[in-house]
Amino acid sequence: MKDKKKRRKALEEMIEIITLSIPREIDSRALYMDAAKKAATEDSKNLFLTLAKQEKGHESMLRNILEVVKEELKALDE
Repeated sequence: MKDKKKRRKALEEMIEIITLSIPREIDSRALYMDAAKKAATEDSKNLFLTLAKQEKGHESMLRNILEVVKEELKALDE
């Protein structure tokens, strides 16, 4: 029972952190997209677009992890 409580707490903490992280990834992507629009050179524009793409990937990865963690928490209740 104690292990189940510890696992529940760990999963809830993961959900909280991931939920807080997703908007930050979205904000970072927007920042890089804006910087790409204002870039003075093609190289800097490409850099910012690459960074924006990476942030989109991070967001997607976090959303996938969030679903897995939520499912694990749900299974813990069954």
